[in-house]
Amino acid sequence: MRLFPLTINRSQSHVGALLRPLCLLLALGTAAGPEPLLAEGVGHHLYVQLGAYTHYGDSEDHEGPPLFSSLELVRPSGWFYGFALFNNSFGQFSQYLYLGKTFSLSKIYEPLHFKLSGGVIHGYKGEFEDKIPLNELGIAPAIIPSIGLTHDRLGVDLVFLATEGLMITVGYDIPW
Repeated sequence: MRLFPLTINRSQSHVGALLRPLCLLLALGTAAGPEPLLAEGVGHHLYVQLGAYTHYGDSEDHEGPPLFSSLELVRPSGWFYGFALFNNSFGQFSQYLYLGKTFSLSKIYEPLHFKLSGGVIHGYKGEFEDKIPLNELGIAPAIIPSIGLTHDRLGVDLVFLATEGLMITVGYDIPW
């Protein structure tokens, strides 16, 4: 029994199956507030990330080099929209379309932050399609937390990949 309402019958149209997660993503995006996505003004920036190191749990299925890159449009409110390209832990080319929010933890330590993103992930196919929950037609919802440090335009994050692994990313802010 699935607890998430995105269960898709394989006999449904592919268009309907693709629209459900995208509608969910758009609905979450409207919760980011009245600030326009591409509003003119100070504070918007692009954040580019590269995976520096990835550690997977003990499994013989994991293979291939763990490649990762992402681009995020960050709003002054801390909300961000992003797209990531990566090789999943099974060596398959995958994508993650997401939105999220960065929370400052400056009361604990000035450069410390917590990020939470949610979106849709695509690319787990064939014998590995059941390795992520709710993967219907190769698309599944995902929620990814991370904690990191920022100094000037540079950032380092520790990304938690469910129960399967950890990734360290290095990022750079590009003013908008």
